[in-house]
Amino acid sequence: MGYLVHRWWTREDGSSHYTLLAFADVEANFLVVLAYKYTTISSAMLLDCFTLPVVMFLSITFLHAKYATQHYAGVGLCLFGICFLIVSDIMNYKDSSFASDSFNTTALVGDALSLLGATIYGISNVAQEYFVKTKSRSEFLGNLGLHGFVICGIQAYVVEHDAFVAITWYGISLASITYILNLDHDIMLRDGDSAIFNMSLLTSDFFGVLAGIYLFHESLSWLYCVGFVCILAGLAVYTRAPSPTATSKVALHPDNACLRLLPDH
Repeated sequence: MGYLVHRWWTREDGSSHYTLLAFADVEANFLVVLAYKYTTISSAMLLDCFTLPVVMFLSITFLHAKYATQHYAGVGLCLFGICFLIVSDIMNYKDSSFASDSFNTTALVGDALSLLGATIYGISNVAQEYFVKTKSRSEFLGNLGLHGFVICGIQAYVVEHDAFVAITWYGISLASITYILNLDHDIMLRDGDSAIFNMSLLTSDFFGVLAGIYLFHESLSWLYCVGFVCILAGLAVYTRAPSPTATSKVALHPDNACLRLLPDH
C-alpha cells in the first residue's frame, strides 16, 4: 500500500497534487456552507477572516513571505474580534434543545465549522497561489475543476444523497456566482497573493451583516458590535501597510514569466 501511495504521489503529471488541492477546496467550501445551518450568517461570514492568519503563516513558511509589523497588528485585531464573536454566539443566542438558556451549543458548533473551513480554505489558497504561478492557467483550472467535480459528486452522493434528492431548484444563480468567483480567483492569485485575496473577500462581511439584520431579522449584541469593529479595524490596519515581500526561488511558468510569487524589494 505504501508503495502504491508513493507511486501515485510521485506521478510526473502532478495529478496527485491536484487531487489533494481539489479535496481541500471542496471540503473548505462544504464546511463553511454547513456552518450556516448552525450559526448566524453574520457570524459565519465574519469568522472567515481566520483564513488570513493561516495564509500568512503558510506564506511565511513555504513562500518565504516577509510581513511588516502593521500586518501582524491587523491580523491580531481580527483575531481579537473573532473572540468577541464567539463569546457573543455562546452567550446571546438561546437554544432550548441544548444545555442552559445562556449557552448555545449549536451556535458554537457553527462557529467551529466556520473556523475549520477557514483554516482549510487558507491552506487551499496558498497552494493555489503556488500552482497558478508555476503552471499554466488552463492546466490549473482544468485539473482543479475535473478533480473537484469527481470529489464533489462522490461526496454529494454518499453524504448528502437524501438532501440532494429533496432539493427544490430555484435556478442557477448561486452556481453562476460561484463559477464567476472561481474563474476570477486564479487571476487575482496570479497577479497578487493569497493574503490580499482573502482581505478582498472580507469586504463582503459588511453586506452579510446588512443581510442578517434586514433579511433574517437578527439582533446584534454589543459583543458582536465590538467584534465587528475590531475586525474592520484589523482589515484597515492590514491594508494600509506596505505590500508583503519575498524572494522566491520557484521557477515560474512561461505564461507568468513577468510575475513573482511576491514582489522583491
